[in-house]
Amino acid sequence: MQDKLFQTVSPESLGIPSGSIIRFLDKMKTYGFPLHSYIVSRHGKIAAEGYTAPFGSGIKHRMYSVSKSFTSVAIGMLITEGRLSLDTTAASVFPEYLPKDPSPYTLRATVRDLLRMATPNEEGSYDWGSPDFVQTFFDNDIIKHEPGTIFHYDTAGTTVLMGIVEKLTGKKILEYMRPLLDELDISKDIWCVETPEGRSWTGSGILCTPRDLLKFGLFCLKRGEWNGRQWVDRQYMIEATTKQIDTTTADSSYIRDGYGYQFWMMRQGGFACCGMGSQFAFMDPKTDTVMVMTADTQGINNAEDAIKYAYYDILDAISDEPLPENAGELKRLREYVTSIPMHPGSADSPVASKVSGVTYRLEDNLFGFKWMMADFEGDKLKLNFEKPNGCFTIDFGMGKWLDFTFPEKYAGRNIARMDTNYRCITHAVWDSEDTVIAKVMSVDDYLGSMRIQLTFKGDTLTVFMTKHAENFFNDYRGYLAGKAE
Repeated sequence: MQDKLFQTVSPESLGIPSGSIIRFLDKMKTYGFPLHSYIVSRHGKIAAEGYTAPFGSGIKHRMYSVSKSFTSVAIGMLITEGRLSLDTTAASVFPEYLPKDPSPYTLRATVRDLLRMATPNEEGSYDWGSPDFVQTFFDNDIIKHEPGTIFHYDTAGTTVLMGIVEKLTGKKILEYMRPLLDELDISKDIWCVETPEGRSWTGSGILCTPRDLLKFGLFCLKRGEWNGRQWVDRQYMIEATTKQIDTTTADSSYIRDGYGYQFWMMRQGGFACCGMGSQFAFMDPKTDTVMVMTADTQGINNAEDAIKYAYYDILDAISDEPLPENAGELKRLREYVTSIPMHPGSADSPVASKVSGVTYRLEDNLFGFKWMMADFEGDKLKLNFEKPNGCFTIDFGMGKWLDFTFPEKYAGRNIARMDTNYRCITHAVWDSEDTVIAKVMSVDDYLGSMRIQLTFKGDTLTVFMTKHAENFFNDYRGYLAGKAE
């Protein structure tokens, strides 16, 4: 049955021109977006699917805030079972977390308020050093207002919703959802990053395959029904996937269509699961279409808007009836190869041999880098340096991507435990005769990137570093100035 669901057919047989998907992919390439995967589906069949190395169909991909939509469905399951209500207050579930004199705003915050991102807190309640993320939500040291009134994107609210599910069920949220996930044929080994206290961080932490996300999206498009069974109350799913609160005061045009219960609204009744870095599941009831994509566009201005409008171009090209087959366009689509874009430049420079192996002693700087040395060895650059926590080397492929394990440890299964070396891909080029541009991209369970510019002038080295990653590469930022020893 699931094999039939995921039968791959020509886009034209589903009323989708192959050329419209090709144009979408061309735009991703033109914009320089690091696209990891895409799936276009209609009427429960796949029209097009692709993956960019080193990602693949079976790899569990970090979905970031797409996880919030899973949380909403779990809440809907509890409501369907009669174990929870939209009017249940968060404080009534966690009385042990209430301060001595709790704010009346905190006491009034309901499940519905949290689902709609209308929490009483004016800012997120936890930081990376908080020992218990759920507990912080109830603290009095955050400015508060009447809950349920103003949209404010607050992942702490989702974290409390997850905490409610796990407290009421006595299970991790994905374990509680497992009967539904099994019915959807979602991978047995999807998992979720943990909060410091050991709960599931479903505000950001679920990892699953793009096809897993497609199945979840189809379930939501069917308003909680699957194979003749209403797993989640239909009225709840209708509310969850339609506008419940206005978002026009938000900065991005992407989020001005409104918000449901942990779902973003799209035009003409569409809705979406959205995660940082352009993790998306777009659902369009009007055309019975689901499109999934994964990427890492962190640090690229307006990427989400550009992707949304490129997706709309596909929708606008859809026909109610099958289209004539277009063998040429279909062949081009099936052979389309996506790749992670590299900075343009040369793999070599006459300066390389002059500066290779030279140690540059660094002046005082923000993060305590002491010295740096660039070794140019054939088609590789070895960047050696010392920081307060040790000596390290980052390998870069010159003019090509290189698979590399980052030498410093960052968060793994639990975001408070720095116990994991991330798999990365790296490359470097000479942007000019005396300047190297180098990039590190984490392609592990945590996605992010770092860019380093090295400029050699006479006996000096000037470095500029910038990073786009949620809570790692934190000390690879700012300027370094050094002189050859």
